[in-house]
Amino acid sequence: MARSYLGIITPRGLERLVPETEHAAPFLLRRAHRDVTQQTCCCWAVLSEITASDVRRDVSRGKFWSALARLNIEAEHLGTLLPPASDEELADQQRSC
Repeated sequence: MARSYLGIITPRGLERLVPETEHAAPFLLRRAHRDVTQQTCCCWAVLSEITASDVRRDVSRGKFWSALARLNIEAEHLGTLLPPASDEELADQQRSC
């Protein structure tokens, strides 16, 4: 069975992968928004349970590039979460959590 997941990608690779929930997207977007280098983005992916487990194991072991490669190869669907259009929109998201 496939589920949707959200993640954070940095220059080091995929550093976080969590199941998609109501609160996961605002949390990850806030975290990515704090990166002053603006080299962090959030992604959305549909993964089988086995693939998600393998990717999360890579992340937990600090194998961020391996996790990102596996995500790119094995995701059924993969895309980027766009950041909020403005700081005000980000603040609105934070208040709703």
